[in-house]
Amino acid sequence: MIFKTLSLENFRVFNGLHNIELAPRRDGLLSKPVVLFGGLNGAGKTSILTAIRLALLGRKAIGNAVSKKDFNEYLAEQINKKAVKDNTDPVAKVSLEFTHTHQGKHSTYRVVRNWSLDADESLILFKNDVCEESLTTEQVQSFLHELVPPGIGDLFFFDGEKIAELAEDDTGSYLKEAVQKLLGIDVINRLSDDLDIYIKQVSQKAADAKTVKIISDLELEKKELLLQANKERESEDQVKRKLADLELQVREAEQKIQDRGGAWAKTKNDEKDKASDLIKHKAILETKLLGELDGSLPLSLAPNAMAELIKTLSKEQEVKESQAFSKKLNENLTGLEAVIKSQFKSDSDELLATINEYFSSVTEESTDKIELDISNTDFNLIQAQIKDASEAKAHCTELTQELMETEQALESVSINIQRAPDEEELTSLYDNLRKLDTEKHKLKTQYGHHLVKAKSFITKALELAKKLEKLYTSQKTEASISKAVSRVDATTKILHEFAAQLTEMRVSQLEELFAQSYRKLARKEDLKLSAKINPSTFDVTLVDADDVAINRRSMSAGEKQIFAFAILEALGKLSGKILPVVVDTPLGRLDSKHRDKLVKHYFPEAGEQVILLSTDTEVDEDFFSTMAHEISHAFEIEFDEKTKCSTLNEGYFWKINPVVAQKEAV
Repeated sequence: MIFKTLSLENFRVFNGLHNIELAPRRDGLLSKPVVLFGGLNGAGKTSILTAIRLALLGRKAIGNAVSKKDFNEYLAEQINKKAVKDNTDPVAKVSLEFTHTHQGKHSTYRVVRNWSLDADESLILFKNDVCEESLTTEQVQSFLHELVPPGIGDLFFFDGEKIAELAEDDTGSYLKEAVQKLLGIDVINRLSDDLDIYIKQVSQKAADAKTVKIISDLELEKKELLLQANKERESEDQVKRKLADLELQVREAEQKIQDRGGAWAKTKNDEKDKASDLIKHKAILETKLLGELDGSLPLSLAPNAMAELIKTLSKEQEVKESQAFSKKLNENLTGLEAVIKSQFKSDSDELLATINEYFSSVTEESTDKIELDISNTDFNLIQAQIKDASEAKAHCTELTQELMETEQALESVSINIQRAPDEEELTSLYDNLRKLDTEKHKLKTQYGHHLVKAKSFITKALELAKKLEKLYTSQKTEASISKAVSRVDATTKILHEFAAQLTEMRVSQLEELFAQSYRKLARKEDLKLSAKINPSTFDVTLVDADDVAINRRSMSAGEKQIFAFAILEALGKLSGKILPVVVDTPLGRLDSKHRDKLVKHYFPEAGEQVILLSTDTEVDEDFFSTMAHEISHAFEIEFDEKTKCSTLNEGYFWKINPVVAQKEAV
């Protein structure tokens, strides 16, 4: 398969009709497989990938279990906004022309999808420019799925940012689905199911009228139960979607309350009580401080002067004590002199002279003046006050620190109170939130109700299926159908054995192909790594040279991408299919070494046609030069900020050539 032309009309950022040439050009005998699209983020690169996937995969492009309603809503969202604004009923279209060879016959196909805001999509297929009018929309989509099965389409048309999911898929389901579709094992499984249906039909034909009636009634009842179960599941899905929307509304309502200060409103009363306590405590601290200021505290403000005062007073006290002693002594010397003269008559003069001389030296009058002349009581009082002043100063420091902390706490509480809106302001918001919560509770109840009913219907259907199985089994013993049963059993056994052997063989081939691809793309230090794939679970285990398993979750984003690219290339080679490779954001999360490997060894060899959708920082001038001999042609997607729409010109950022992507007014 080779894509020739992609046409976009009013699709996403592309307003009007755009025809894009995708067919690779040749340089003489040399093929140039790479078609390069360049665009800044938001310009419309992903729109190209989306259009290709949508054209081929239809509803499966956005998921495996997408309802028609959801798909129509998705399509409506893809219509260009300017076209919606300029037209009352704008039409969007995606058309892809491609070549395909089947049983040696080469044909050109063109699939066209168009839709409007309120109408279902129209799907038309042209073969060699002839419209396949006999095919319904479902048949055309079935044909496209045969050409590109959704599971395989994901391996060839992908976003480089998302392929790391393949490396992180521990369940193996992603790889299992791809391998089964590649090998046709899904066809074997369908054939096995068809054989079971065939046996049931044969058994029913061979049964007597009464048994046929019972089987028919049971089948009808089972079908009706399954229909009822499906209706309940559909109702359940609708309720689930409503519930998801409602949960979003609840989150938005909660955010509004949060934005209005709802978090502060919850503690507003507590904050008010705290503020009241802090105000009272502040008043107590201020009263204590005033009390300290009214006491001895001022004395502590002049510590040097107070020390000098105490020194002076102490010295004056010593002088006063000396003077008092001298006065008292002089008052008693006359009596002492009379006693000495009476007792020591002969030596009294000499003895008195010695005594007078001694006391004269002891009671020598101080030259210091007494200026303050305070009493001992006052002196002791001053000393006590100075000591109290020192203690008061320390206490004041503690009170001041505590007062500052209290004021800071009060300021913080005041801010919290100010943040909290008035209760009246929040009443409507809380009423709306309670209303949403009530509705949410009702929907949850409905959801559970539908779930229980669906489960009940399915349980009853399974019980009927068991009864039917017993009836069919009993019919298998009839001689008229025993041969058919034995042949079907033998065929089923052979099919299962064939599928198992084919899977084991192909998985072994896939391991080898992966090893080759990985060695080609990985850095030098990773070349000894290889992969083992479980043929039953399809889980991929990466092992080192010592056969020790490596945890893929511990790999870097770049390593995961290289791992995934190697798996994709190996699957592509295993399939034998010739499909174009379309990669959006091919190098976004890779380091320079990994990028160089992909540019040199993956993109030029990934397929006969490789469409890359890149920014100027991914495929830059150096990488462009490296791939130049492999690039057929390139387009630059230019986004107009005024119209919010994009156009395409041939060239790549720094090199613009004549216009190939034509824009035509409709």
